Amino acid sequence: MYYCSNPYLCKERSILTMVKISKENCSILSAIVLIVIFCLITTVHAQVKSVDQPSNFQKFNPLTANVEDVLPPMSVLLDSAVVHSAQVNYEGLHAMRNYYEIVRARQSWTQYLGFNLDGGWGRWLTDDWNKINAQTVNITSGLSKSYRWNYDAQLWVRYPLSAYITRPNEIKFSKKEMEMSLALRDQRAREARLDVIRYYNAMLQAQSKLKISNEYQGYTMVQMKMADLQFLNKEIEVAEYARLKEIQTRGAYDFEQFKAEFSMNYQLLEETTGIKFNLINELK
Repeated sequence: MYYCSNPYLCKERSILTMVKISKENCSILSAIVLIVIFCLITTVHAQVKSVDQPSNFQKFNPLTANVEDVLPPMSVLLDSAVVHSAQVNYEGLHAMRNYYEIVRARQSWTQYLGFNLDGGWGRWLTDDWNKINAQTVNITSGLSKSYRWNYDAQLWVRYPLSAYITRPNEIKFSKKEMEMSLALRDQRAREARLDVIRYYNAMLQAQSKLKISNEYQGYTMVQMKMADLQFLNKEIEVAEYARLKEIQTRGAYDFEQFKAEFSMNYQLLEETTGIKFNLINELK
């Protein structure tokens, strides 16, 4: 501490000191504000990055969440099942094969129409002779030699009566075969849709039973803990304790059965639709 003889000088010094302190406080406050802004920018950037790069897997627990909320819509599942159905694809290919059978039957008349063209170039030796009054007379003396082209063109048509009669029937038969294949393809597609609906509803029903069984299992566990204390204190008989234990065991058995049923229908739905839902099952 110092002593100031001049009051005005002391006042000026105190004012300067206050100004310095206020400047230091402003600088500290500015640094704090900059740090906060930087942290906010970093947080926003991290959030945007996490949105831009979503994970391919979704956490799913059938005991707390509904499976229909994380699966694709029913219309997508039905269309995907038809597209990935092997039987539907097979019947479609069979219908296409029957279509080509119709085309072949319509073009079968061409096998009874033909055209031949032969040609040749070479050196020819000829010896012309003739018989007159049972005597051979040479028209030319010796052999004649020549170079020439030889060609032969033929156009032939052979159309059996049986082919003319059976050709319309073959065309009609192939058309009916194609119609049958298309009808069977539609039937296979309908069966694929019914399988999706069946597996989907069975999965929802199994999940509902699983949730109820989980709550029941929690209740039986609490009840069994109380029974343990009562049995140790000799408040209940052995028969009552065994009855409560049997209830707990039956609840655990039902829980495992409903869990297996849910998992089976879930996998059947994936296999039928050809879609991997990529859900991380937290069910233990």
